Amino acid sequence: MSQHRYSTKSKDGKEVTVILGYDRPLDYVFCTVTQEGAGTTGGEEILYSNLSDDEAGTDLQDVDFYRSVLKELGISVPDAMFDEVTTDQLERAGNRTVVYE
Repeated sequence: MSQHRYSTKSKDGKEVTVILGYDRPLDYVFCTVTQEGAGTTGGEEILYSNLSDDEAGTDLQDVDFYRSVLKELGISVPDAMFDEVTTDQLERAGNRTVVYE
């Protein structure tokens, strides 16, 4: 599995972490957006997960699908994240984590 992580703020000023990646064993791309400290016990709250999205789930093969998802959430991430996940998918990369500043 590859994971590309980016911490930023949403349009309403919330601190969020976006994780885009490719799951090699299950052969799909994924996206998760969390907000730190927003959960009921002070942990992370999941603002978006492909697993809860009927249009994405575990069948989605196009990482660019998440551009519109992130735009709707008011979140901007480096284009390199999408490029690198596409490369990970083509090369069936695993055990790769990249943190973007």
